[in-house]
Amino acid sequence: MKLARFLYRNHVRYGIVGPDGIVALDQCAGTFSNLLANSRTSVLESDICIPANEIVWLPPFTSEAKIICVGFNYASHDSEDHRRAGEYPTLFVRFPDSFVGSGNPVVTEADSRTLDWEGELALVIGQGGRRIPVDDAWNHIAGFTPMAENSERIWQTHSAQATAGKNWFASGACGPWVTTVDEAGRGPFELTTRLNGHVVQQASTSSLLFNFASLVSYVSTFTPLRPGDVIATGTPAGSGYRQNPPRFLEPGDELEVSVPGVGTLRHSVTTGPGNIVTANDISWQQSTR
Repeated sequence: MKLARFLYRNHVRYGIVGPDGIVALDQCAGTFSNLLANSRTSVLESDICIPANEIVWLPPFTSEAKIICVGFNYASHDSEDHRRAGEYPTLFVRFPDSFVGSGNPVVTEADSRTLDWEGELALVIGQGGRRIPVDDAWNHIAGFTPMAENSERIWQTHSAQATAGKNWFASGACGPWVTTVDEAGRGPFELTTRLNGHVVQQASTSSLLFNFASLVSYVSTFTPLRPGDVIATGTPAGSGYRQNPPRFLEPGDELEVSVPGVGTLRHSVTTGPGNIVTANDISWQQSTR
């Protein structure tokens, strides 16, 4: 099934995405994390179905989520950056308010303007834990979601740490939903990134240097994972900064990250914050769901 967060009439809601809209379950599930941990497999006649054209997609995680990203996890991207695969994954973190939901514009701001695309597949935790063994990791994965884990390249090069380039407000996108493992399967998944309709990245998750289970195990060794936490599994070769000359996202561009069996994320690009809803947006913090 597909589980989503969305804004409807100025209130945050969440539920199951169906062919006729989104069945809201926030009144009975308590929190989105509860829905991920104990997703319902059936819809009741009393459940309210909201048409998809009346909602704004939110990132499928809350403002409390840990978002841990893996760098250089495809051999193609590793070699593109003239790196050699290490014994352990390269990790960095992103703040929830650096993401918008599918269909919302991301921002490239005037004092950087080197926003680069990075299509990825992210996994979402359903059952929390610490020091999760590799052979138990799949019991802790709720499902998967597409991510545009974009980077402000100039700021990323200010130091040896990636934080400044990875956390610009509303610079990335995620969603539109989490497709649970029982529907999506365990992969491998095909990932395709399109810029203005042209394929710029394409890879299979079978090429990941560190697979889903090993990432869950490794990350949970040093930090407890909770329902709703996100691990972005890395981007393949094809980002704009490696083109000759480099090509960065410009206002009016349209980016699409597609993973068959999981979903398709789309976002446009703008130069200012405008009417943007992120995972920390104050307009829906009245709800802790």
